[in-house]
Amino acid sequence: MSSPVYQDCVLAHGTRGERERLRLLEELSDPSTIAVLERLGVASHWQCVEAGAGHGSIARWLAARCPDGSVTATDLDTAFLEESPTPVNMTVARHDVTRDDFPAGSRNLVHARALLGHLPDPELALDRMADWLAPGGWIVVEDPTYLPAAASPYPQFAALLEACQTLLARTHGTDHSWARRIPAAMARAGLTDIGMTIRVAVCGTDEKENAFWRRCFAQATPGLIATGLMTAEQIAAAVTHLDDPAFTDTAWMMVTCWGRRPS
Repeated sequence: MSSPVYQDCVLAHGTRGERERLRLLEELSDPSTIAVLERLGVASHWQCVEAGAGHGSIARWLAARCPDGSVTATDLDTAFLEESPTPVNMTVARHDVTRDDFPAGSRNLVHARALLGHLPDPELALDRMADWLAPGGWIVVEDPTYLPAAASPYPQFAALLEACQTLLARTHGTDHSWARRIPAAMARAGLTDIGMTIRVAVCGTDEKENAFWRRCFAQATPGLIATGLMTAEQIAAAVTHLDDPAFTDTAWMMVTCWGRRPS
């Protein structure tokens, strides 16, 4: 069986609703991402790579933060990045982190969010990206991991989350256990000053979070039905929880890890 091709699967840019899903993910995740980047002390002269840049919100934030440096925003499909004018110090590049490289020791910061967990060998990809770092440079990797479905008090909603996780594993090769392995992978790559923080996605009490998950479930529905993981009726019953003012549950944790190339 051939490996999944990201551009042809559930989260491909050409999938209906993917632009909106990425926009919502940025709105939910950018504050915690920016807090980490600010903690690391992004300087005006830094040379940065934003890998798997999606809509490009973090790439544009970095471009504003590094007026004397540069940002390269990469993706397998750069269509969303090219929809808006780019800052003068930002370059958009079609780039595959499993095959394409930047010069070793050439970057002060490499950031990737919701990217490595979809790759067939995320540890190898992290090793490659760590090689791009200049001495003292930082890599920041963010990926989600699901919470145990059995612990949820809402079996129908938990079953939908679990089915989506299975669908992504089948179609994209996504490994949601990877996020917990990031600090260990960074240590093996020779990085130091490793740290980690998490953002827990809480459904039911946050309209923006609910909108994100509605979008995710709508995108996954055709695949869930086609693969027999769930029926349309089961999906509809699970999504109905988001309409209940008394409902609240956790979906996943976005794990953010950082490490530094020794000086």
